[in-house]
Amino acid sequence: MTDFASGVLAYQNFMAADLLGTVKAFGVFGLFACVPGYVAGWALNLLEFRRRSLLTQVALSTPLSIAFGPILAYLAGRLVSTTAMWILFGALWGGWVAILASRLWAGWGRAGSGRAGPGRAALGRACPAPTRWAGAASKYRVAGALMAGWMGLSLASLIDLQFGGRLYFSIVAYDHSARTAITAAIARSGMPPHNPYFFAGGYFPLRYHYFWMILCSLVQRIGGDAISARQAINAGTIWSGIGLMSLAPLYLRFFDPQGSARLPRRAAIGVALFAVTGLDILPNLLLAGGGNVLPEMEWWNNQVASWAGSMLWVPHHVAALVACLTGFLLVWRAPGARRRRDAAIAAAAAALAFATAAGTSIYVAFTFAVFLMAWTAIALAKRWRWEAALLALSGCLAVALTVPYLRDLRGPAAGGGFAHPAIRAFWIPDAALASLHVDAWKIKLADLALLPLNYFLELGFFFVVAILQWKDLRGRKGHYSRCDLAGLCMAGASVMVCTFVESGVIRNNDLGWRGFLPAQFVLLLWSVGVLDRWRLHSPGLRMTLAVLLLLGAGSTIYEVCLVRVFPPLSDFTGLPRYGWLSMDRQLGKRTYAERQVYEYLRTSTPKNAIVQHNPNADPEDIPAGLYADRQTAAETASCGAGFGGIAGLCAGVYGPLNDLFDKPGAVPPEDVDRLCRSLSIDILVAKDTDKVWADRRSWVWNRTPLAANGMVRAYACGAGAEARATVMMLRGAR
Repeated sequence: MTDFASGVLAYQNFMAADLLGTVKAFGVFGLFACVPGYVAGWALNLLEFRRRSLLTQVALSTPLSIAFGPILAYLAGRLVSTTAMWILFGALWGGWVAILASRLWAGWGRAGSGRAGPGRAALGRACPAPTRWAGAASKYRVAGALMAGWMGLSLASLIDLQFGGRLYFSIVAYDHSARTAITAAIARSGMPPHNPYFFAGGYFPLRYHYFWMILCSLVQRIGGDAISARQAINAGTIWSGIGLMSLAPLYLRFFDPQGSARLPRRAAIGVALFAVTGLDILPNLLLAGGGNVLPEMEWWNNQVASWAGSMLWVPHHVAALVACLTGFLLVWRAPGARRRRDAAIAAAAAALAFATAAGTSIYVAFTFAVFLMAWTAIALAKRWRWEAALLALSGCLAVALTVPYLRDLRGPAAGGGFAHPAIRAFWIPDAALASLHVDAWKIKLADLALLPLNYFLELGFFFVVAILQWKDLRGRKGHYSRCDLAGLCMAGASVMVCTFVESGVIRNNDLGWRGFLPAQFVLLLWSVGVLDRWRLHSPGLRMTLAVLLLLGAGSTIYEVCLVRVFPPLSDFTGLPRYGWLSMDRQLGKRTYAERQVYEYLRTSTPKNAIVQHNPNADPEDIPAGLYADRQTAAETASCGAGFGGIAGLCAGVYGPLNDLFDKPGAVPPEDVDRLCRSLSIDILVAKDTDKVWADRRSWVWNRTPLAANGMVRAYACGAGAEARATVMMLRGAR
């Protein structure tokens, strides 16, 4: 039986705990982010994996793992059992050990016999002999430095920052809190997971693109109490970024017609360009000059997110992009395979990748599906029948693989339709015109007319690259390579969808924001060619590009610094305050107090306990999502029904909770247990910002807390209180 005795809350260094836990999670995550792709690449010989150099094999392993791992884990867990999922990954890990052992045995055996046969050559590629490590070290030094740099930046951006008794999460917690709660829910319930935000007499199936969080939940399960869901999410964020950065050199090698020519130089340029974005710093400085400093740089407009912003904020959307691009690269190279069987295997592997994307980000997958349909039509028009057949095979298999997931999504929706036609909004001019009472249709016409300016500010350097590429293609007068057509088709489909269609399910235009990622990747590839030919451009063009590059890099630096320092600055300076952070100057102290209590509850209460905070939060209670790792009866006033459940049941849960937390005297202390039993709540968490806290006659001050400090108090109630009473009685009997 769980010990429900009152907890003593000692001082804790949460920043050190986050750093250590995330590093542990990063290491464990490698079992899911490297090993499956290596085994699949070797076993199926994807992109002629076996004859590639070690560096290329390593670069391929992470994208292939991200492309295959989530869908395989989902299908095993959903169609069979959680045990089957673990058996699957256990087999992959065993296969990895067997492959390395066999290569070592074959290579050293041939070396001992004096024969330099194919086994020894394969060993040299897959596992260099000790005498070759010195030469290999210099070759891999740049890749290792980039990986370490990205990991360091991610850790600095994601973990909590602590100053004594003040604790500050990064602004990205605005999004990460939701996915942390989902990760914890998958770890508790398996597949299909429950909606962690809503419980009304029973659990509701989760309706969300959660495949990336499956891998994060497995890392949490392996780590136990040593790795929290939030730390697993942090590790997944680092790995999804590594997967994306790996694709730049891979596409430059296998997609770009230049192939291996000057590949180290071109690959370095490509990876460096992930640090460049648009001209967002200019409108942000303009707003800051008027006293409006935004917590996140991109929030000034209907965003085209920076690469750093996407990788830090929405790793699951980035993982979906990695899956889509990996799948397309497989099917792109398949027509040139020596045997048709190998081409069919590559197409089937691509189907797995596309299925992963559908369950990882429906928005990226939808946009990429539009591109794939357009590319199939082009292949048919060009009479590339074998390529069209492989694309069709891949698409049909992907649809079949996603059927179980799509069935799980059925149910009453809290929002509107998935998407609807619209012209991409330009927020600053829209606000100015609305203040002048201009008709809505005229504002939309203005948005259409201002699209070039909108995209120039959002893309900056990449906007000029797009113009240069368009001029180059026009100059060819129809003599386009297959690569030119594919790049233009991918970028065009992405831009068209994100310009003239927007999300209908939620308030944010996630389709317009995340569906732009394929176009951004194509622009990055085109930019490599522009910078590789730097000396061939006119002095005026070089100056323009240099200025835009500096502004784009400056925008990325500004964003990365802002998301880290805005919370502490909001406590110590006159920056604007936001309700979801803190309306007073006590954000750091309150966050520390909340995490202190939630950490105690996380390690001392049953994993299936329902822990309830005040649901009057917008967008949500960030610390509860980040730190609790427990089911909630109602996350917000809408009960999180958009993630799954019947919205009509929300009032019956939210109403009593609103009385409990925000209407002092509405629920007498003696009725609290009855209310908790009726809603199946085990733990109540009250904060100093709840209205009931100020009433010394309320239940907050008339119950014995499980854990408490000056700003947060947690109580066992209902069945939880009965369990605690039983524990205390048994202790007394001893």
